[in-house]
Amino acid sequence: MPRTGLSPSEIKSKAIDLTIERMRTDGFDKVRLVDVAKSIGVSHAVLYSHFANKSALLDAVSERWLASVDQELERVCGSKKDPIKKIHAWFMMLHRVKVEKVRRDPELYKSFDMAAENLKPFVRRHLETNQRQMVVLVTEAMATKKMRKANADRIAVILHEAMLAFCHPKIVAQRIHEEREPLLKQTLDVVLRGLK
Repeated sequence: MPRTGLSPSEIKSKAIDLTIERMRTDGFDKVRLVDVAKSIGVSHAVLYSHFANKSALLDAVSERWLASVDQELERVCGSKKDPIKKIHAWFMMLHRVKVEKVRRDPELYKSFDMAAENLKPFVRRHLETNQRQMVVLVTEAMATKKMRKANADRIAVILHEAMLAFCHPKIVAQRIHEEREPLLKQTLDVVLRGLK
């Protein structure tokens, strides 16, 4: 253990916490590994053993956020609601967490958007998790005869594509001053009616 008394995983977690604070106060452009290391009380070499560079540190911030989003969406999947209501709730949740992030943490969202644009591995994992979750919900809807039998993977892709205007990072940010939830609900209603 280094002289801080922190374990390697605690150093990594503390670095992410401090980076979030600095992004909020100074913007992600001004985050420097050297400053974060100094705030923790470790050498920058110690921090470089966890994060290859600033980009890796910013990615860790976005990865943590996406993991929390995936957990929230998983809770929707595990609820006892009607499958169609769960599909509605799932897309509404995804839209809301992104809108909230743009409004509350614009600098963190910008960093996430850059990672999404470059399809970083953790972003791909998030998208794969989203697809898997939607397949589960679609399969439930088919099993309860709320949706006609079809290829669940394909239907999940269709739903994601249809809802892209409400969930894509760039579009969410561009249209942040609009109230989009009613249109999201109407669009999803139309698509789901077509799948009955």
